[in-house]
Amino acid sequence: MDRKKPVKVLITGGGSEEPIDTVRSVCNFSTGRTSALLADFFYSGGFAVTLLTSVRGVKPQVAAEKDEGRFTLRTYRTYKELSDALCEECRAGAYDAVIHAAAVSDYSVATVIVDGKEYASGEISKVPSGLDLTIKMKRNPKLVEQIKKWCHDGSSDALLVAFKLTSKADDGERRAAVQKLFSALPERSLNPDAVVSNDLSEITATAHPCRVYRPDMSVAFDVPDVPTLASALYDLVLTHKGA
Repeated sequence: MDRKKPVKVLITGGGSEEPIDTVRSVCNFSTGRTSALLADFFYSGGFAVTLLTSVRGVKPQVAAEKDEGRFTLRTYRTYKELSDALCEECRAGAYDAVIHAAAVSDYSVATVIVDGKEYASGEISKVPSGLDLTIKMKRNPKLVEQIKKWCHDGSSDALLVAFKLTSKADDGERRAAVQKLFSALPERSLNPDAVVSNDLSEITATAHPCRVYRPDMSVAFDVPDVPTLASALYDLVLTHKGA
């Protein structure tokens, strides 16, 4: 690899949270550990890395401590903040690859109903305890379906690696979920170039098995943990770059 012009990769991680009021939110269980490890691995391999992760997500250690001008950290809290930052980076960053590992909220809070009175999201500072609360949610657009469009706006032909987490799914259900990502858009070139499939039921403190699929649904890699996944994705990015 030409060290004077390192391969540029954008990694998303962590999980978005959608505010109910100023002290409560709807969130998911994502820790950001996978994206932090990927960022450290790619940085150690000479890449220029931008990590876009949640405010509460785990942060990289190697990249942050030994930054030589090749590491950028950006954080987000909500779906909108992630969407805005991701769009900005894809259009301006000229990335060689985007690894979209963030656990993005499928829904945001539209309104909250407190004892029968409806408020717009963000209108009420704190819902008083002891009152009935109903939350109405609105569907969020899929960010993975926008990434390549945004990259093309910035004249970048970035490799796109998406992640698909399932829970207690059998092999057929996991394959169907992956296939849905590969066929989401009619223009196939805007869909992911690879999808990392993992299932919550298989993730433990010592194991994180993943299967990486190609668009034709053939298996590119079967890996037992995130460090091995990082190595496999590193090679995939280099192959795409032709380095």
